[in-house]
Amino acid sequence: MAPSHAATGALAGVAATAAASALFGWPAGFADLAASAGIGAGAALLPDLDHPRSTASRSLDPATALASRAARAASAAVHRATRTPADGPGDGRHRYLLHTPVVAVAAGTVLGLLATAWLPVLAAVVWFTLALAVQGLGRALPDGPGRRGPASRAGALALAGGATVLLVWGGVSTGPHAGAALALGMLVHDLGDALTRSAVPLAWPLRVRGRRWAMVGAPRPMRFTTGSRPEYLIRWACLLATPVLGAAHLAA
Repeated sequence: MAPSHAATGALAGVAATAAASALFGWPAGFADLAASAGIGAGAALLPDLDHPRSTASRSLDPATALASRAARAASAAVHRATRTPADGPGDGRHRYLLHTPVVAVAAGTVLGLLATAWLPVLAAVVWFTLALAVQGLGRALPDGPGRRGPASRAGALALAGGATVLLVWGGVSTGPHAGAALALGMLVHDLGDALTRSAVPLAWPLRVRGRRWAMVGAPRPMRFTTGSRPEYLIRWACLLATPVLGAAHLAA
């Protein structure tokens, strides 16, 4: 689901920045909206750092491979420490801690504070999340980035680097909008997985019928399998809506 996650994240990033601009009177220009789209799209792949073969885990080897191992270990440890007798026997790794709204909000808050204080932090985050976005969206293409191994990943990193330089040169602003885009990007990943057969622990750390790690999802008739027509419809609807929303905000 990497391309679909990235598509929904891009729309979420633009929506977060447009909303912050409208609520707080902060002027968001083209560079800000473009950066937020990239942050949201890349952030929407970050929850899958808890899977060793995901796009996020393989995007910047060996650093992201080590981050994936650390994420899985932390998730398993938190699962063991907080599970109840009613919880199932899961290993607590994939689709556990990193797939909770609590982690999304925490990550967004930390990034928002750091990016507001220091532009290089924002630039680094834009570069990394753009690289993730390129690889995620590229997987929708037969020979797209992310399908041809290390050389393709290097190309995505270089492309993201060039785009980041242009965005910083174009006047991207520091501010909490970057954190909002990251948090909302991660959150739409969780919501997207909640539409699939497995669902995710959206309520953690609250208990649902005695289970702290209850897998919460949409009503079963609304759920779909990955690679099915509903997923493609959601992906392309978000890809089309992202520039429309951005243009509408700039024209307002």
